[in-house]
Amino acid sequence: MVSDSNVALAGSNEDSVFPLTLLWFVPANENNYARICLGYKMIFNSVQGGMNEKGLFVDGNSLGKQGWKQDETKEAMFGSLLDKLLATCADIKEVKEFFNTYNTPNLDRARIPVMDKSGASMIVEWYNGKVVFLETDRSYQIATNFVGSKLLGQEKPCWRYNNAVEILETKDTFSVGIVRETLEATHLESENSRTVYSFICDLKNGDVYLYNYHDYSKSLKFNLEEEIINGQQEYYLGQLFTDRNPDYEKFIEEGPGKMIERGYTRNNSMALMFYSILRTHYPKAFKKDIDINVLSQFGMDLVGKGKLEDGITFLESNMLEFPDSARSHFELANVYLKTNNKEKAIAEYKKTLVINPNHKQANQGLENLLHH
Repeated sequence: MVSDSNVALAGSNEDSVFPLTLLWFVPANENNYARICLGYKMIFNSVQGGMNEKGLFVDGNSLGKQGWKQDETKEAMFGSLLDKLLATCADIKEVKEFFNTYNTPNLDRARIPVMDKSGASMIVEWYNGKVVFLETDRSYQIATNFVGSKLLGQEKPCWRYNNAVEILETKDTFSVGIVRETLEATHLESENSRTVYSFICDLKNGDVYLYNYHDYSKSLKFNLEEEIINGQQEYYLGQLFTDRNPDYEKFIEEGPGKMIERGYTRNNSMALMFYSILRTHYPKAFKKDIDINVLSQFGMDLVGKGKLEDGITFLESNMLEFPDSARSHFELANVYLKTNNKEKAIAEYKKTLVINPNHKQANQGLENLLHH
């Protein structure tokens, strides 16, 4: 977040393994401001950042658990925190009032950078048992994935933060180009996470510059006032940026497996919910269907790790998604056999052979079960 006498600019890198990145516009109504939001297509659109018609920018930095505790004197907040801020707050002062009014459990695992079109900025975080509004008298403020209140006046243990400081501390004036340079210098490329999109908000003019999958050579510009005339709109970034380099194509190819794996770290239901979202929205986002391999490979990997019951859960789901595939029934039959569930194994071998009577391994498996 940077400002001088002419500009108030806020930029963000969004890091994830989720490929279903999304941009959408929400018109104003009697109680809410118009806003442009960025995030992910989930059951509901998941807001990760954006800007509203009043020139307010909000974003989020993920953290480990911070020990947030409810304040009995505050009201409960329902819905998406970032969307609520964009919908109801016009400036930094109103954001402070919001946090002083509502319990915001999001602060247990995140800090919230905020900037308004006056150039005022702050980072909202949980520290030492309370909500803290971390402000600065500098012309720039940098938010990354650590609690700043713990490290006031100390060296920051974050390469992204230090790279940004190196660029910004020498500047007297700022531009979209300088913010873009800073985002490029702080983007992430790793096996477990990468910068899936970046955006820069020109808060005085209501413009948003969008970059896809850490490619800062190509951008799209949107003006909130102009776009909102067309009402509610949403766009997958995969639709907006159709020129895909090999690395992005690989990311799209591997994305479903990564999403299911991430969901599985919570539980089977979360992983299967992610799969359902992928099946519905991947063709819209990338003109690419989710094929039989996704759940098959994930389920068989679990079986290979000795997690047979979990593996069966995913292979059963795969069979229901692809009931006309001999493979889906055959794989399930084999795993049923491993768990000594012979009746189910026989049934799945038979279904395999109905689809493909010449399936030699299914014939052999069925014969072994029926004659031993």
